[in-house]
Parts: sequence; C-alpha cells; structure tokens
Amino acid sequence: MLQYLIESKCDVNQTTTTLRRTALHFAVLNHRMACMILLIGAKAKLDSKDTFGNSPCHYAADDGYCQILDVLIRRGADVNSQDITSKTPLMKAVRNIKTDAVLKLIRANCNLNITDRNSDMALHYAARNGGVDIIDLLMASGSQVDVQNYWGRTPCMEAVCYNQKEAVALLIRANCDLNRREFKTGDTALHIAIRRNYTSVVRLLLAAGSRYDIYNHQRETAAYDAVVSNKIEIIQAMIEHNCDLEVPGKYYSDGVYKSLFQIAAEKGHFETCRLLAQFGYLDFSARVFFHTNYFPTRVSDSDAAVQWLRKKLQTVTSLQVLCRKCIRKRLGHKIQQNVENLPVPRALKDFVIIKEMCDRSVTSY
Repeated sequence: MLQYLIESKCDVNQTTTTLRRTALHFAVLNHRMACMILLIGAKAKLDSKDTFGNSPCHYAADDGYCQILDVLIRRGADVNSQDITSKTPLMKAVRNIKTDAVLKLIRANCNLNITDRNSDMALHYAARNGGVDIIDLLMASGSQVDVQNYWGRTPCMEAVCYNQKEAVALLIRANCDLNRREFKTGDTALHIAIRRNYTSVVRLLLAAGSRYDIYNHQRETAAYDAVVSNKIEIIQAMIEHNCDLEVPGKYYSDGVYKSLFQIAAEKGHFETCRLLAQFGYLDFSARVFFHTNYFPTRVSDSDAAVQWLRKKLQTVTSLQVLCRKCIRKRLGHKIQQNVENLPVPRALKDFVIIKEMCDRSVTSY
C-alpha cells in the first residue's frame, strides 16, 4: 500500500494536525524498517520535527531502535537535533540507558557537550541513572565532567543526589571537581550526601579528598547537618578520614560561630557529643548544656553519656591528645596511607590513627 501511495505521488512529508508527525515518524515509532526505507527513498525529510520538537532520530534513540537509528545516521539525519526542551537524541538514549544507541551516536560524532534548557548535558542524565557503562563511554569520548547545570550541579553532584555510588566512584576517578557548589544553596557534593544520609557516598567523597570545611550560603559546613540530625555513623566516617571537626559548624551574620560540639549539645544529642569528645573535639564553653536546669526534659543525672561528659569537661585535655591532634592535622585526609611513612613503632601509628577507637562500634562506650 505504501509503495502504491508513493507511486501515486502522495506527499510523504504531510503532517498530522495535532502532533505534526510525518509518515517517517510513524515508521520509526512502529519499527517499520521497510516502510522507513521506502519513505527515505521517496525524499521524506529526515529531520522533520513534531509538536514536541522530536525528529525520527529522537524517537529511534529514545527507544533504542539501533537498526533504524543506524539507517537514519547513514542517510544523513542530524544527530545533534534538539527538541523543544533542547534535548538531543543522545540525551534521550542516555536517559533511557540505551547503551548501544549511545555508542552509535558517539560514533556518528554527535556533540557530547550540548546542553538542554536546564543546562544538563548527556553526562548529567547518565549520572542520575547510574549507567556506569554509558558514563565511561561519554567520558572516554570527550564529555566534560564539571559542567554545572541550571541549579549548579555537576554530573558528580547529580550522581550523589540519586545515591549512585558506582557513578560517583567513576566520576571521582575522572578527577572531577568535588568542591563545586550549587548556585542557590552553595552546597557541595559532600553537603548533599550528608543531608540525605548516604553514608557510603560520604565515605567515597572523603576518601577522594572532598573538602569538609566549605561553608554553604547558610554559612554551614557539611558536618553541620550530620551533627544537627545526629548522624553518628557519618560523624565517625569524618573522624576516620581525619576531618578537623574543630572547624566551626556554623557562622552567623554577626560573626559569631558555633562549634560542632556546642551544636550537638544544644540539640541534646549527647551521644554525638560523647563521640566528638572521645576524639578530642571538645568545647569547654558548652558546659552549661549538661545541667538538668538547662535541659530538664533531656538531661538525666543517670544518663551515662552525660555523666561521662560532665567529668570530661572538668578535666584538662592531655598533652598526649593534643600532640596526636597536631600530627593528624599534618597527615591530611589520607591519614591511613601517610601514617605508614612515619618512622615510629606500630603501636604509635595505631595511636595516631586512633585504631582502637575506630575499630569499636560507635555505640559501645
């Protein structure tokens, strides 16, 4: 029938009234390879767009119709065509994790770094989906890794937002900038991971050297949310990666700041206070928060953590602990590796990395 209509000189580029689709659109959407070849032979426009700005190439990539996509590419379809939201066929293939279609478009020399109306690249979509094979393909083919979208998020930050651990690890190996900040909030990837309680991602970021001392637009460090929300496992991870938790957790507009220990005490998170104190992050100015007349509903004289903290706040920090803190600051975030280069006995190395305390459960005091 199609052959007959073409021979009868019908208009192969006529569009439907509402969606403005041509016969070629329908041939692609319905996997009709033979019909598509007939239409192309009859001079059907390869790059005609429907109401949504989608060309036949968009639909082929979106659904991963690789044979059809291959024919369109070989016949000269525009692989960088953009729909009404500025998405390219590559973005649609990446969004739906159509790896073979992505590979064909890359081999057709599509532009990997075109952005849509939200300033997202194909790599942003891959990072959200956690498609590590596609991420690897895109980066190996020259995709930029640190482009920020409309909200200021890099592909790595998007991977963090969606808890895509493998994608985060892959982008870290590509030396992405872990300290870029969102435009509106000023949050880094570490802020996001801690706020969403993605402990495994937090550990990845800290191990890669993500800065823990950057303040967002609310003048809060990444550790601030961990303390406010009593995320003990994340706090321990920060200690193990040698973050200096004496850095003020929050600054105020009048220049006043609060330590993480004080913030935890104000919230009544006494187990968090105890953890911080055990590792030397003690704030003696916070004594008032451990008296029953300050928090009568939360402070109990029988509370073991409170009793321990009251005693700790009445003693002077030992020279031994102070020396260890100084050494740890010099060793940096790769403390586990750097400590091995110190010309000191094994027992002293274990003391510096606080091995005994790190090996314990954070709840076993």
